[in-house]
Amino acid sequence: MSRQITTQGSTFQAALADAVAELAGCDPDKVELEVSAPGLDELTGRVRFDLEVVEPAPVVSEEAPAEEAQPEGPEVEDGVDDEEAVRVSPEELDEEADAAADFLEGLLDAMDLPGDLRIRVKDEHAEVELVDVGSGALIGRRGQTLESVQELVRCALQRRFERRARVQVDVEGYRARRLEKLVEKAEEAIDQVLESGESERLEPMDVFERKVVHQLVAEVEGLTSRSQGREPGRRVVIEPS
Repeated sequence: MSRQITTQGSTFQAALADAVAELAGCDPDKVELEVSAPGLDELTGRVRFDLEVVEPAPVVSEEAPAEEAQPEGPEVEDGVDDEEAVRVSPEELDEEADAAADFLEGLLDAMDLPGDLRIRVKDEHAEVELVDVGSGALIGRRGQTLESVQELVRCALQRRFERRARVQVDVEGYRARRLEKLVEKAEEAIDQVLESGESERLEPMDVFERKVVHQLVAEVEGLTSRSQGREPGRRVVIEPS
């Protein structure tokens, strides 16, 4: 398994080693981290880690088949149904949220960062937000580090519960602010499609954001939406119905 994570400060290196070892179910000695840009300033420099988990073999998610089975060439297209999954019970969501919170608490401890956790369980997913962290290290440039943390949590939960994870990770309300902007862009795209009759492709979004946009489009008569592409570049296409 390979992950690339860009963040600030060298304290993230030790935290990532522990986190990856936990989600991979192996000893930290079996996790190798290579720093491709060492020697940058401790506080302001960005460091990229290439994380190679020696064992065990990667877990295949429900969203994508094994790597060798992935077709090359044109992007995959399918409809709104790809955002739906087998529904989980409130008890299962609580269980996943608690496990994600434990994982994130360990990450904060490893990075020696302050912070509290807020857990919200909704109808179809749970949200775990880190607040009062006092640093943007867990958000990163344009949310890149947050997306990497989200992926670590997703892998850890999927490995533990053997089902698609339904927990979204946020830091200091970053996702809420981003979602507001995405909704504004989606509304602009809706107006454009209604006016021109031509389809519009939005920027890549995660599964939770895409679902919000699909619901928004469903409320507009004469329009439909579908998801297109592969993660992490999967996006919503809005078009006349």
